[in-house]
Amino acid sequence: MAENASNIRSKAKALLSLHSWSGIVLGMLLYAVIFTGTVAVIADEIGEWSNSNYPKNLLMTTDVNETMNHLAEITPDEYLDEISVYENDRQQLVYFFHTHKLNPSGDMDEFGFQYKVSPEGEIITQQQGFGSDLFAQDDTYALSRFLVSIHTELHIPSPWGLILTGILGLAMLIASVSGFMMHRHLFTDMFSIRKQRDGKSLKRDSHTVAGTWSIPFAILLAFTGSFFSFSDSFGLPAMGIVAFGGDQEALMHTLVGEQQHKSEVPKDSANLTLMIADAAKRQSTVPAFISISHFATESASLLTFFMPNEGEVGFEQLVYDATNGDFIEYKPLVGTVPSAGSAILSLIYPIHYGTFAGLFSKIIWVGLGIATCYVTITGLQLYAHRNEKGEQHWRWFSRLCTWGFLGLPLCSLSSASGFFISENLALNQSVWTPLSFLIAAAVVTILTLAIKNIALLSNVLLASNGLFCLLLPFIRFFSSGVSWIDAIQYHMVSMMFIECMLLACSALCFYRLYKSVQMTKKDTVIDNPTLSTQEAAQ
Repeated sequence: MAENASNIRSKAKALLSLHSWSGIVLGMLLYAVIFTGTVAVIADEIGEWSNSNYPKNLLMTTDVNETMNHLAEITPDEYLDEISVYENDRQQLVYFFHTHKLNPSGDMDEFGFQYKVSPEGEIITQQQGFGSDLFAQDDTYALSRFLVSIHTELHIPSPWGLILTGILGLAMLIASVSGFMMHRHLFTDMFSIRKQRDGKSLKRDSHTVAGTWSIPFAILLAFTGSFFSFSDSFGLPAMGIVAFGGDQEALMHTLVGEQQHKSEVPKDSANLTLMIADAAKRQSTVPAFISISHFATESASLLTFFMPNEGEVGFEQLVYDATNGDFIEYKPLVGTVPSAGSAILSLIYPIHYGTFAGLFSKIIWVGLGIATCYVTITGLQLYAHRNEKGEQHWRWFSRLCTWGFLGLPLCSLSSASGFFISENLALNQSVWTPLSFLIAAAVVTILTLAIKNIALLSNVLLASNGLFCLLLPFIRFFSSGVSWIDAIQYHMVSMMFIECMLLACSALCFYRLYKSVQMTKKDTVIDNPTLSTQEAAQ
């Protein structure tokens, strides 16, 4: 019996060590990925909010066929190989006529002409270049693109950023599974939060409760996130080398299920507008984008791509014969025939980002993401507090935690401010959005080094976060002139949702600041009984 008890204690200690070190070694980076991942869930809403806009369903309300024919006449034939069309966040349709070439990095990329067209069919801008470069320089997505890039790559050059986030996903998976195995009384741990003598909740119990509730979510996100990172940085390149001898174009043709050799004999295409309308009718929603292959030839085809519809999880792709307008098939996400791999792949993105039930599922995912952030924060704080008691030099760890936990949200809010201010000053938003983040990071670092009292440092950063959250809706209003009355009138749900979240976060920051100040006063009175007596006499 004694030997069994010793073995159980030994295993529990090993699990605790595995759980602690998996979170501590990469804890701050893991928090950064989780926090920005929570933001990335609502990236589309942030894009609409940052542009004070809402989708006008231009693919349905404009004559795509007429505009396509006009643009095809002024575009060199070599770029009619593939054409993608989508609506951006500034109520414009973006037409990208392109072929495929190796970019300067040696990766297969789209290259061609991009046109931004107004709802009236007028060309607003025209650019030529690689698709990756054109997207990276598009001010429309400067804010949402920057925040998502922190989550996916931590702004580290490819493929190292993807590899690092993949490793962080595995660390999160290890911490989640080991945390699950540590809880011998799982259902009790889900509800029990003990109180200290002063009535405050034990942080360890709060960490346990939040962690227990979010374990399934954390495991799900860790697995799907690691899949995304490793498939892009390692899986697909390895597949191209092993199965296709390094031929990236052949790999992509196989993945998307398109024949490499098709007839290029000229032939007028059918009416694209009617095909899009038919696809929208079949899916009861508007396509996210469309793609036309081999336009105006005997091999012309149209693919319409739909985000998960109500009550469904996976993506849908409808293919039409663009020479006569006939519907051909519901196409799998990968390959030419339905497969388990294609079905699983089509589920991973909606599950990872919570897009399967519209805004409702995203709100749930944001809530679970915040809970996971809290688990990471309290876990590192518990470790710092435990080591501070015995060793003075561990105090730097608490300061590092404060710098990261409160500094990252503040820098993200600063990047949003930089986005709006640079727009008003007619500056490059794609430059000033990340630059505002870096400026705020430098200021937070200076404050962290200058303010010796950690409690005071936390209060300063809390107040700054609350102030930015409160001011951003006003900065956005003065930048665009779109009020809440306009938002209600035009059903701009995303804008109202983001600003309600900002105001709620502001209220939470100031509430936490108030509680912190009250606790500091209480501790001061306890430490100075003479001061307490004088206050009572007054």
